[in-house]
Amino acid sequence: MRNAVKKRKWTLKYENAVGLPDAAKLFPEGFDIDPVCAGLIAGRCGYDRETVERYIGKESGSCHDPFLLDGMREAVDRINLAVARGEVAAIFGDYDVDGVTSVSILYLYLRSRGMKTGYFIPARSDGYGMNTEAVDRLKARGVSLIITVDTGITANEEIAYASTLGIDTVVTDHHECRPELPDAVAVVNPHRPGSGYPFTDLAGVGVAYKLITALEADRKAGPGEKPDTEASAHEVLRRFADLIAIGTVADVMQIRGENRMIVSRGIEMMKKNCRCGIAALIEASRRGVTERDITASFISFTLAPRLNAAGRMGNAGQAVELLLADDPLTARELAENLCEVNRQRQIEENRIVCEALEKLNTDISHFDDSVIVLDDDNWQQGVIGIVASIISERENKPAIMITFEGMQTPGIKSDYDVGKGSGRSVPGFNLVSALSACGDILERYGGHEQAAGLSVTRAGLPEFRRRLNEYAADRLSALDLTVNVEADEEILPEQITLKLAEDIYRYMEPCSAGNPVPTFILRDATVQSVRQFSGGRHTKFSVLCGGKRFVAIFYGKTASDIEFEPGDSVDMLFSLNINSYAGETSVQLILSDICYSRGVYKKRLYERKRAAEILAGAHFPASERYLPDRSDCVNLYNIISDMIKGGRDAFSDTYIMRVIRSRLQGDRSINYVKYKLLLAIFEEMGIFRIRQDCCVPDSESSEWCLPEDFVSVERVTHSRKVDLTVSPILRRITAQCEDDNFNR
Repeated sequence: MRNAVKKRKWTLKYENAVGLPDAAKLFPEGFDIDPVCAGLIAGRCGYDRETVERYIGKESGSCHDPFLLDGMREAVDRINLAVARGEVAAIFGDYDVDGVTSVSILYLYLRSRGMKTGYFIPARSDGYGMNTEAVDRLKARGVSLIITVDTGITANEEIAYASTLGIDTVVTDHHECRPELPDAVAVVNPHRPGSGYPFTDLAGVGVAYKLITALEADRKAGPGEKPDTEASAHEVLRRFADLIAIGTVADVMQIRGENRMIVSRGIEMMKKNCRCGIAALIEASRRGVTERDITASFISFTLAPRLNAAGRMGNAGQAVELLLADDPLTARELAENLCEVNRQRQIEENRIVCEALEKLNTDISHFDDSVIVLDDDNWQQGVIGIVASIISERENKPAIMITFEGMQTPGIKSDYDVGKGSGRSVPGFNLVSALSACGDILERYGGHEQAAGLSVTRAGLPEFRRRLNEYAADRLSALDLTVNVEADEEILPEQITLKLAEDIYRYMEPCSAGNPVPTFILRDATVQSVRQFSGGRHTKFSVLCGGKRFVAIFYGKTASDIEFEPGDSVDMLFSLNINSYAGETSVQLILSDICYSRGVYKKRLYERKRAAEILAGAHFPASERYLPDRSDCVNLYNIISDMIKGGRDAFSDTYIMRVIRSRLQGDRSINYVKYKLLLAIFEEMGIFRIRQDCCVPDSESSEWCLPEDFVSVERVTHSRKVDLTVSPILRRITAQCEDDNFNR
């Protein structure tokens, strides 16, 4: 299964939705919006006027009552009691961005209430979530109340142990619940069975925000008064929206409803009144950032990796200290340190990716696995989740990376060594459910449908791999090899305008999971130029379509990744960007995929069939320019000879057609059919020994992978010059070539 070719397919989300006249009717009268953007919004909102108004208003009214969350009243009462008694509390958080932002907002709020509180975030080497050693340490510090954020929902044993030490626990989490909840003072989680809370996609920091809102509303309410949770929600957002937005986006929560409102408010806060630590991180990450640059994508790809790096490579507390910092000099030092830690994370990530691929390619036992499970004794635990994501994307299968780093006796393997694992899944395969089916042989596990963590002994690893693949085999099929890439709509070149790009930015941001950046398909664009930039890490195309010229950027694609060159006709999948340079503002295409246009694919299929027909005796008109002449023979002979001299004695059809096109222009050009006929003549006359092996059969080809042969050549030495005019093939196809005016 692993060696099967992944097939890409572009699908449209909203057939014929873009730019329809009736989309404008859903917007207020006189509302100035590009018709394409109006159609996009209408498609996402189901053509419902009320939903459209909430959408363009950034869901401004989406503040649900936090007391609708089961366990919230108990949580508020216990924390208020701790404040009144002067108890020492500890905030127990996770080490990712969601966790550190959750810790930060609750710490700042409780401190503002005068509460004696600290925070505790375990190292990744300690495993995910609470552990009894940490509980002992907190007990020694006089802690009588633990408040978990972004963790705790599966810590049944640890919470029970804390209770034996006289420590109460309030759990706030958003991960999937197990059938038996922890026996805590309060468990606040929107995924609790039977929950009446109307929005289940809160991040861990979103649940912490709800807790703070409930605490603040309860504090302000007079005796017998109902807490004003809506006013308190907006007050809490005024103070913490930036941190809540960062945690929500980083944890890939759905940006709709309440989350869309939260993230919108947070991004505006970052633009207008940026927190000291975040401002320092922005400056250290990328100089010259403008307000327009600060988007959900900026959080995902610039801020989140650096905040995450602290927990991945060592101490997540560094990220918390940055977010809590109120001194610019301290913040700058912490931010620059996080950027350096992130660079080290990238180096380690590349190393582990190479080692994982080596294991995958050399161990044939993985060949038929439905779920890839790889392990090593020396992988950095904080990085294996990213590697699992890369391997899963590359192989289009769920992938789990397990490290036995920190084994009981360094250098000596033991069946009792506990490996820490991190997994990533593919759409439609619930990874937590799969782990649950193997739960009896795991030390612990938890997470989301698409991402999860686990612990397993070395002795239990083979059985875990076997059972996991047995479970997955019934749920994954060859159909999963098709990678569906969604686009919002095909677009015409004249519709790609600066106005459209500006309206998407104005009305559709923030864009992330659940509300992705709109993507479009443009057909039949002609590549004008291709060049690499930023040290060859990215590629810039200039393309012409419908008389309009566009600049298209493909980030993360190097010269070795790009098979297109000037003259190629391509289809492109892209989003729009607004580029400002030297005082001029223009629209730019940001590519997410590119393939040969359908015309190129169909033309290649036709040409292969035509070459075979002509060699089999079919007649053809002279106007098709398939008949080789002496100059064609000389030109192709010289090209192949030069390739052999340069050390290349084998090539694909695509490669040599590029070489031909670069060396022979105008009337001297050689088309694909003529090239195939010339190879047959050269082989027949013994000029070269030629072997043609089909590497992409016509039946398996597509716009992404043109049908072609792989050609091996060996030059043959002759005592005298070969006369090609005596070639039986050339004589025969010359007779088959008909004058276009013959029957007129």
